[in-house]
Amino acid sequence: MADNSTNTSGAHLTPEDYGITTPAATDGGYSGTANGGNDYGIALPIAPEGGIPAYPGNTGNGTDNDYGISLPIAPEGGIPAYPGNTNGDGCNNCTIWPPITTLPIFPSCPNCNVSQSNAQVRFLNASTNTFPVSISIDNTTYVNNSRFGTISGYDRVSDGFHTVTVRRASGLRSVLLQQTFPFTGGQRYTMVLADAPAGGLLMSQVSGSGCTNMNYNTGCYRVANFSYSGSSYDVMLYSHDAVFRNVGFREVTSYKQAMAGSYQFYVTNSNSFSVIRELPMIVVGTITGGSFSNDPLVSFQTNIAAGNRYTSYLIGNNWSDIGFRVLTVED
Repeated sequence: MADNSTNTSGAHLTPEDYGITTPAATDGGYSGTANGGNDYGIALPIAPEGGIPAYPGNTGNGTDNDYGISLPIAPEGGIPAYPGNTNGDGCNNCTIWPPITTLPIFPSCPNCNVSQSNAQVRFLNASTNTFPVSISIDNTTYVNNSRFGTISGYDRVSDGFHTVTVRRASGLRSVLLQQTFPFTGGQRYTMVLADAPAGGLLMSQVSGSGCTNMNYNTGCYRVANFSYSGSSYDVMLYSHDAVFRNVGFREVTSYKQAMAGSYQFYVTNSNSFSVIRELPMIVVGTITGGSFSNDPLVSFQTNIAAGNRYTSYLIGNNWSDIGFRVLTVED
């Protein structure tokens, strides 16, 4: 997180500076209030010049976060779709690797000084490298010790062109990627670090704008594929209707309106059949029947609230220890 504080005092404090005093009693009487009460000589602390009293339990702005990664929840009357799960029909000694599913993660500062002179930016690490990285904009560090599957909170960046640099977080701290991006004041961006097709790293800028004119009791939902080069997926409902089709690597779909509610989605490899229709709007309880043309790779549940926008990022792969994951965040 960038450090933009300008209120740090450089004064050297003495014991007298903390403002803790015991008031003297009046002549012939005692100290107290105008109504006859008595504070027994205990006064509230007075902040030193340029500072504030230090209260116990103040731990700053950092919080623990699991980034919305949780175990899958089966839809009513169904089961989570694990790779190779045949629902018990002729499957002996099946090895089932449970997929990792997500619920929305709310941004750390939903109204964090958004203005025409500042944009908001956060960083998602979708690279499968096992070592942590630090990410800076120009000469300011925004993220430190970032690992696969983590996303930072929004932070400010001024309107204009800025250079993003990715380095190893330890060791020689060598530069892994350096690229310049435009940032428009009043806009929000998610910068996604992913594996490049020819090796190394790449970074994509995903804008959080769009889908502002929502109907009553609806939110907006989209999907972004940053798993690996050559991948292409369909995102389906439990009813086997396609919500998004043929989502290729580094592709971010357009937002679709979704009725507020909880949805169970399934990700499959893309189907080449053009007869499969894509829903124009996502509605809870849509039922058309049918079956999956391709076995689901992962299932995940997403709660969509009215008036909010969400993106599900497809990251990782299904042949390494990292696995294939879905990370759903609020934009």
